[in-house]
Amino acid sequence: MAAPKYYEVQAEVVSVKELKHNLITAVLRSSKIAKNTKPGQFITIQVNNKDESVPVLRRPFAVSYTNGDEFEIIFDVVGRGTDILKRMLKVGEKINVLGPLGNGFNTKVNGKEKLLLAGGVGIAPIKKLMQYFTNKGDQVTLIWGNRDKSGFFDIDFFMDQNIKLFAATDDGSLGFEGNVLDILKAEIKNNNLKKINDYNIYVVGPNPMMRAVADYVAENEHYCQVSLEVVMACGIGVCQGCAVKKKKEDGYYLTCVDGPVFNSCSIEMP
Repeated sequence: MAAPKYYEVQAEVVSVKELKHNLITAVLRSSKIAKNTKPGQFITIQVNNKDESVPVLRRPFAVSYTNGDEFEIIFDVVGRGTDILKRMLKVGEKINVLGPLGNGFNTKVNGKEKLLLAGGVGIAPIKKLMQYFTNKGDQVTLIWGNRDKSGFFDIDFFMDQNIKLFAATDDGSLGFEGNVLDILKAEIKNNNLKKINDYNIYVVGPNPMMRAVADYVAENEHYCQVSLEVVMACGIGVCQGCAVKKKKEDGYYLTCVDGPVFNSCSIEMP
């Protein structure tokens, strides 16, 4: 019998850190997840608490880094499910994880330089992609934007990588003042970046940010890969709740199984 495409495991919590108020990074241990997850794929976690009713839906999280049999997730505490998960994540405890799920980034592309754009916590799947490309020796440029300087974390880690790094904040408190698209246009104009068509482009962040970048790239007769942030109730294509409209034909894709990564030219951006 063929091996399953994904696994249900009891992953051990190795470390937990609150990077800033309600922004959590956790390292978990499962060789099946760590060694089989490709950049852009995700996992789902069953959140529960002995003193509370169990939320019906699992919670999806991008895998942001892998090292041996360990993998990392990064998330904001934004609701009841992630609040329970934050309290569940105690070193030595085990949590129910399903994955790896979905289709990740297409890394088998031509030899162009890699341009990675992240908005906010969209840095999570971008971090894993950066790890993949730098391990291959590819030339990588990362643009990371946040509302203000408090949104940045693990800066030393990113600066230690063999990449070109640009930071932007809406309020100008760190790096360039403006959003990700603003700094992209400015650095191309200033000749600090090449023309947009000279890159393989990967974008993760809030949907309006990805839509704006995708439109700009399309204006230059190019495309980018985007990782959609939508509600995924089951994560395995059963509930049909994460549909995204196809751009060049009738019908819909399911984000959880056809994505979450899509070519920007193939979908109607949400």
